[in-house]
Amino acid sequence: MEWKLRNAPAAGHPTLGILSITGAVFLLSLSDALVKLAGERMGLGQLVLIRSAFAAILIAGAVAATSSLRRMRPVRPGWVLLRSLCLTGMWLCYYAALPAMSFALAAACYYTAPMWMAVLSWLVLKEPLGLRRWSAVVIGLAGVLIAINPGLGTVSPVVVLPLAAAFLYALAGIITWSRCRGESPLAMAQALNLTLMAGGGLAILALALIDPGPGAGFVLAVWPPLGLEDWLLMAALGVLLAVITVSVALAYRLGPPDIIGVFDNTYLLFAAVWGALIFADIPSLREGLGMALIATGALLASRAPPGKDCGKEKAGALGGHRPRPNAGRG
Repeated sequence: MEWKLRNAPAAGHPTLGILSITGAVFLLSLSDALVKLAGERMGLGQLVLIRSAFAAILIAGAVAATSSLRRMRPVRPGWVLLRSLCLTGMWLCYYAALPAMSFALAAACYYTAPMWMAVLSWLVLKEPLGLRRWSAVVIGLAGVLIAINPGLGTVSPVVVLPLAAAFLYALAGIITWSRCRGESPLAMAQALNLTLMAGGGLAILALALIDPGPGAGFVLAVWPPLGLEDWLLMAALGVLLAVITVSVALAYRLGPPDIIGVFDNTYLLFAAVWGALIFADIPSLREGLGMALIATGALLASRAPPGKDCGKEKAGALGGHRPRPNAGRG
């Protein structure tokens, strides 16, 4: 999913940029698939708390070893916190949906974010969308309707969760572009990890007070006992998150933004592959058609306007950037 930047560094190694973004979304899709797979043994709040703690430690260590820790201090902490809260809600909604949905369908609904971004930029930033982006919104919406097939009464209410995640991701893009452009990417990435830790901790505390009882499941589990294998998985997920952050930031500095953005959307393809290989979940013809339309809408919505000198950079839970949400993912 893409963020557009003004005054981005000139692209110099497009092949390396393509390899970097493809590797990043490959690892991101694998990480999310592992979260879905591990949901049977862990709790949502527990996973978010521990994974983000590992990632925060890695980022802090890297900064301490290579530069000053002052780079971790936000310039506008209030807006950075609001952005982090939106992205924390995004992760919680998306992960909460995974146990109840096919991985590919959840990813497709989540990738409606470029369409949400287009609409929000029109409503909030008063930026004209043009025929192409309005067409992207319509195509993406048609894809969602086809994929979830609400007319037959078989759609689960849980489909709202990845759609809400996409909306929160887009809203974070509006905040990042309009209020956080002067922030250090490392500062925003670390603020997000700390907010995720707090969100996971509060979720655990609230569930402990409610006491849903044994066998509550991934979303409502308080603190299931973890074995060594589970702790190693948590550590691996934290490492993946740190690697993905660096890889995405690198990709959008090396390659042309429109080309990098196309390869960014390969997350949908990887999600379908992991869904088939790990979960034996093969999309039906109808679901496949809906996902294809969603991917088409995402590509149309996230492409840079012709003739504009701008770049893109991934954001979300992967770090902080300077997004321009007039036609893409935020």
